[in-house]
Amino acid sequence: MTDTTDTTSSPFRPAAPVRPARPTGPAAHAATTAVTASVTLVAGVVRWSGPPPDGYSAIFAPPWVAPVAAGLALLAVATARGHRAASRRRTAGLGGVAAVLLFWAAGGLALDAFRAFFAVTGIPAGDFSVVDVPGALVRSLAAVTAVVTTLSTWSVATAGAWPVRRRWPRVLGLAMCVPYPALKAYWWLGGTLGRPEPHTGGAPVMEVALFATAAALVLALTHRPVPGRVVRAALRAGGWVAASAGLTMGALMVFGTAAQLLGLDDGPVDLGAGAITVIVALTYGTWLVIGVALLVATLDARDAAPRPALRGAGTVAVP
Repeated sequence: MTDTTDTTSSPFRPAAPVRPARPTGPAAHAATTAVTASVTLVAGVVRWSGPPPDGYSAIFAPPWVAPVAAGLALLAVATARGHRAASRRRTAGLGGVAAVLLFWAAGGLALDAFRAFFAVTGIPAGDFSVVDVPGALVRSLAAVTAVVTTLSTWSVATAGAWPVRRRWPRVLGLAMCVPYPALKAYWWLGGTLGRPEPHTGGAPVMEVALFATAAALVLALTHRPVPGRVVRAALRAGGWVAASAGLTMGALMVFGTAAQLLGLDDGPVDLGAGAITVIVALTYGTWLVIGVALLVATLDARDAAPRPALRGAGTVAVP
């Protein structure tokens, strides 16, 4: 007797071939970190072994910072084995130190970009159109590696944890958006405390616009529920750019000044300039804090995004 049973809808029919899944989450971040850190390590060693930086880049992070930071990032990837708490703490610690040093190594990248703009466009700018190309390359690589190392470290540190809604990035970020434009406005209105002479600055329109944009970005990143996919992606991209700008400029001045005080480097400030030295340190310190607040807000917004694995999961609000 011939079996005419229709098996097209049978639950026991052979399954279609399944493509191997691509690495996601911590595995993908670790792989990306390994690649970018390796490139940064090689470029940093080459730069370190060459002539010392001069010109505008002489006050940036010492050449050894980038390769040392990249080496720590690779060590963090290598130690990310298993799910034990001790292993995760070790990886998070190494990755955190590497990320901090990488952001310092990337300090001055914004200035490189401005100089490159004038060099490429041909707009007359004198010495401001001269670019330290080898140094700018290392700083660019350090910035990229800093971002992916931060993502990798964050993924390890928060693996299996509930999404957390932190309030302090909003409060601290908004508060730190005030001092720099306020100082510029104070000087423009005739204030003399810490003001460099001769003072030729006009109305701080750009400064107010820049930090108002940063404040709006802080508010948008910390708003819940998170917006739609396209808006969310745009906000996170803006958060990474703004956080990187604040962290690199802030780290350049804060860590550079600390290294200068310890006699490790020439440093970015004139320690004999009086009150202006304190003003500069405090001002750029606010940039560093804004960068930290934007970084955490961006990472929190990423964690709060709807994902299939997290459907039905709540969030934990902390101060």
